[in-house]
Amino acid sequence: MRKKINSSERILMAALKLFVKKGYKGSGVAEITKLAGFTRGALYCHFKTKEQLTIEIIKLFEEKFLQGMIKYVNEGTATPSEKIEKTLHYTIRFAGEYKDLCLFMTMISAEMCGSRNRLEKHLKSVYQQWSEFLTEILREGKQVGEFKETIDPYMLSLIIIGVHDGVLLQKEMNQNNIDIKSYTNQFRNLVVSGVIKQS
Repeated sequence: MRKKINSSERILMAALKLFVKKGYKGSGVAEITKLAGFTRGALYCHFKTKEQLTIEIIKLFEEKFLQGMIKYVNEGTATPSEKIEKTLHYTIRFAGEYKDLCLFMTMISAEMCGSRNRLEKHLKSVYQQWSEFLTEILREGKQVGEFKETIDPYMLSLIIIGVHDGVLLQKEMNQNNIDIKSYTNQFRNLVVSGVIKQS
């Protein structure tokens, strides 16, 4: 039985769809409410502003992706190499299931970067938590000798996140011309070969 979607979720999903298609600045409240099937007044009953609505979508990404990944990676005992594999597995699976949510984060980050808009601090907070999580795994792997001595854990965490965002955009742009399985394997190979020592 499918879960009934409540009003606020319908508005969030409509906004998410529009933001991915037209960007934050290009999406108006009237378009969001029309797509959701509500009046402007109904939207304002749930969200005071378009900015607040967007912050809720950012929080949704933080909860579903970031907190979900941290929980998944930290379940049981795993070596740093296994943790990196688990982060990649979760990331690839999540991007397949929640394509719009991932694209939203990539696109709105590009749109808000350097804008001094209040949304920028919320975006930076999510990416900072993601970077800190990866940095810790990379640092641990370097300390125990599993990862290459030449890596800079913090810088590499930023590169992995940057590659992830770029991979999403390229996948979307070339979706009719690529084999998804091969594409995701190449993403995994790129990260693993740059981190793990070859025996």
